[in-house]
Amino acid sequence: MTSVTSPDSGTEPGRDGGPGTTSVTRTRGYGGVLGNRRFLVYEASAIAASTGYAVYSISIPWIAYLNSGSYLVVGFVLFLEFGVYTLTFLVAPLVDRAADKRWIFVIGYPIQAVAAGILAYSASVGHLSLPLLFALVTVLAVAWDFEWAVFQVAPRMLLAKDDLFAGQGLASALGSGVQVGGYAAGAGLILLSGAVGSGYLYAGLLILATGLAALVPLRGSGEAETEYRAGLVSGWQYLRSTEGRPLIQLGVIGAISGFFSAAPAVLITLDAKDLFVDPGLTYGLLFTSFVAGGVAVDLLLGHYNPRHRVGVVIISSLVVSAAAVYLTAVFPPSLPLTALAWAAVGAAMAGYLSGSSTFLWGYVPAHQLARVTSNLYLFRGSAASVGVVVAGVLATSLDPGALAGIVALSFAAAAVGALVLPAVRRFAY
Repeated sequence: MTSVTSPDSGTEPGRDGGPGTTSVTRTRGYGGVLGNRRFLVYEASAIAASTGYAVYSISIPWIAYLNSGSYLVVGFVLFLEFGVYTLTFLVAPLVDRAADKRWIFVIGYPIQAVAAGILAYSASVGHLSLPLLFALVTVLAVAWDFEWAVFQVAPRMLLAKDDLFAGQGLASALGSGVQVGGYAAGAGLILLSGAVGSGYLYAGLLILATGLAALVPLRGSGEAETEYRAGLVSGWQYLRSTEGRPLIQLGVIGAISGFFSAAPAVLITLDAKDLFVDPGLTYGLLFTSFVAGGVAVDLLLGHYNPRHRVGVVIISSLVVSAAAVYLTAVFPPSLPLTALAWAAVGAAMAGYLSGSSTFLWGYVPAHQLARVTSNLYLFRGSAASVGVVVAGVLATSLDPGALAGIVALSFAAAAVGALVLPAVRRFAY
């Protein structure tokens, strides 16, 4: 094997605009993406929904605590939510089989809006029992499983392969800024309404996302299996095939690098609290630097479109991640230097995620894309759900420098693994 390239790199499903397909125009760079009206409308819908989720994610722990007075309940709510997300692979065969995948949004978003409204109203009147809280969190998470699977398919349907990096870069630039706004709105609503208002805002943004999603057809190729069990088995069989086996190596690297993928949030909090005089200002600056670094590298990747050197992007991103996290531990208490280091961490982590996800969009056959990406997420998602608990435990007993060293070693191990595994080095589409 001399390279790992897309088996259908010469033809793209949906390009001819025939029956049952989504027409795709061959373009390159940001000019083509910005001129693709359907992609922009789809992206506006996705941003509205993800902003709503940002509002929800910063509010639900507070709602859970206010209605229970127990940190144990807060932990269980988060464990329940993220545990459901790892089950996306169970719904992915249904997503691959759907003739027009926009209906998953058109049905799922309103269901979530109703659940968010019930959550907000029951909390406001003091009737949010624990069984109801757990049920609503489960409904919201299950719907996200379906919608996340569509997110993995839509860019391939709406963009030519040469535009995938540019589409990812544009989505990152728009989505990151709006998502930070969602976190800010959620935090503000906690102050004004005890987080109850966030449920209503979440519902409103989901209704907006529904209206926009309804405008963008997402018709598949019609090649997916019609029977659920056959579709589920087929997704795993693909990973055992000659074509799909290299992706298992990506899954292994994803699990190693994903174990401490949530640790930067913990480390930024520790740095702000322990190393600087004004924790609030420091946290805001470091978090903003982290996000800005990610946006910058996604935009650069979109401009240069390294689709034939994805392996280089993945490996170099992991190396820089390890070095940058280590630098946050060894720098003296200098806010500019620490902010620069966290910008590098954000850039490197974004580069890894952009490279790996864009590679899957371009490499995996379109009719199996939801299943294969969801199956691979099981590696990373399961590791991350354990890692976030481990990071929290370590943060209570270690100083920021020691914890940063451990996290840096985990990224370094992922980089070494990527260098050793031959398929990862040759990833291209």
